[in-house]
Amino acid sequence: MFLKTEQFEYNGVSVTLSELSALQRFDYMKFVSDAAQQETTKHNAVHINQRYLETASLLVAMSLWHSHSLKGTLASPETEMQQIRREVMLGWPADALNQATNRVLYLSGMLDNRHDADPE
Repeated sequence: MFLKTEQFEYNGVSVTLSELSALQRFDYMKFVSDAAQQETTKHNAVHINQRYLETASLLVAMSLWHSHSLKGTLASPETEMQQIRREVMLGWPADALNQATNRVLYLSGMLDNRHDADPE
């Protein structure tokens, strides 16, 4: 496959993250766009945190799907990714989810990794 992959380790557990495919990237951007359009005036910390966890868990699940044991076993890729997303939300601490989100965004060319570069 053409997708870039990277091992992600957190608290002694390692998983393979993949960049998003073109279709996944489209679906992810649509999800984020639709969520932004549905936003209300709720801008409190709890609401913002909930929205971030929903978005981040979807992104990480899409990435994990490429090498996950569920791939090809359920009715559709979407159903498989929703199951993986549920596993992520149930089992991953917020810090691991945040770190993995940043890595997937970077692998997918959606995040500039300047903070790792040496200052000029």
